[in-house]
Amino acid sequence: MRAGELLFVSGQAGMDPATGELDDAFRAQATQALRNLQAVVEAGASSLDRVVNTTVLLADFGVFAELNEVFAEFFPTEPPARMTMQTPLPGKVLISIGCVALIA
Repeated sequence: MRAGELLFVSGQAGMDPATGELDDAFRAQATQALRNLQAVVEAGASSLDRVVNTTVLLADFGVFAELNEVFAEFFPTEPPARMTMQTPLPGKVLISIGCVALIA
C-alpha cells in the first residue's frame, strides 16, 4: 500500500513463493521472509536500503540472536527501526516480517 512517499508492506512469511513450502528451520524461514519482503519492496519502487521500520512476529523469542544474524545479512550498514514480538503464528510459520519503506 502506497501512502504519499511511503510504502507499507504487510507481513511476509518464510514461505517459498515458487513452491508454497515452509522449511522447518528458523534461519531458512527468516532468510526467505526477508527475500519475500525485498521482492515486494522492490515491486513497490523501493529497496531494502530505504526501509525505515520493520515489524517482526516470532513464534518463539528464543531465536532472537539468530534473527539478528539474518537481519545483518540483509541490512548490513544501517538497519531499520524494528519492533519484534512473540505471538502464535499459523501452522509451521515461525516468522512474519512487515515494513515501512521510503519510495525511491
